[in-house]
Parts: sequence; structure tokens; C-alpha cells
Amino acid sequence: MLQNNFINEYDGLIFDMDGTVIDTMPSHAKAWEMVGQHFGYPFDGNLLYEMGGAPVKDIALEMMKRHAMPLDKLDDVIELKREYGKQLIMKHATLLPAADVVRHFYNKKPLALGTGSYRPIAQILLDKFDFEKYFSAIVTAEDIQHHKPAPDTFLRCAELIKVKPQRCLVFEDGDLGIQAGLNAGMDVFDVRVNKLLRRPA
Repeated sequence: MLQNNFINEYDGLIFDMDGTVIDTMPSHAKAWEMVGQHFGYPFDGNLLYEMGGAPVKDIALEMMKRHAMPLDKLDDVIELKREYGKQLIMKHATLLPAADVVRHFYNKKPLALGTGSYRPIAQILLDKFDFEKYFSAIVTAEDIQHHKPAPDTFLRCAELIKVKPQRCLVFEDGDLGIQAGLNAGMDVFDVRVNKLLRRPA
């Protein structure tokens, strides 16, 4: 990824967390399946990949609706998912290649983290890998009103690192996050296929 000199064109770099910088997606998918087993519903962890970048509440609502689970259990589902997710990511999470990009450009360009994760979970992961120090700004699910694919997460990141949106490059692994970056008027690097996506003209 670092061989791509185009990264130098940008004034600021913004990174998604789950599935982009840190490999947590299998742990989160497993946690959703464990929640379903606990409540007696066949939750499919693959839904997480369809909704990558969405906050836990949105995923919980969709999971419950698909399996006709009473929505009055929403808070219990979210709480249990966070607990299982925390246990699994602490045990299994690893860094992904984009983490090398973060390290490489640290102190060379302003860096931000824009995630749909709940701040305490993001903090656990950043502490695990001693990664918080690399980011000038961290924006989590609680920090914005409209989540991916809305542009708010990445626009807030750009604001905090004081870089114009069109001068930012977003690193993402999820369709919702990619759309959020493009909606923010930013170019996006899809880490799944190592492809640069240009913002709409």
C-alpha cells in the first residue's frame, strides 16, 4: 500500500478502524452470533459485513427485525453484544496493513480516525495496540448525529485536523464507509481491493 505515491497528494489522512486498521470484523461477527444463541435467535454474523461502518444500534435493529425478535429487548441485545465483542476483540484482534500507513505518515501529515464504533470499544482497541498517539482526532459513533453513509463522521474528522475535505484521503473497508467518504467530497482508498476511488466531480 505504501508504494502508492498518490498518498503524498493529500494534506490529511482519515482512517476507518474496524476492518481497515484493526482486524476486528470476525470477532464482531462471532459476537453477534453468540448474542443470537443467548436469546434463541439464529443471528447471522455476515450481516455485519453488509452494514460495515454502521453503529451497533442500527445493526442490532436490523438483526432483530430480520428474525422477528421483540424490539423491547434492544437494550439487552446491545449490552450483550458489546460485552461479547469486547471479550473477543481483546483476544483475537490484530493490526491490518493500513496500520503501516498510519505509522509511516505519523508526524508527516495530520491523521484522524473515523469509526462507527462505540467510544469505549474504540478506546480498548487503541490501548491494546498503543495506537491512540498516532491520531490528531478520533471521531466515534457518539460524536456525530448521522452515521455512515452520511458524511458527518469524516467531515468532523477533517474539521478537527483542520484540512479541507477535498484535501483528505479516507481509508475504508465497508461500502457504507466508502459512500460516506465520497459523500463528504473526499477521495477514498478501498483497502479490500487496494483501489483509489475519486470523489464525484
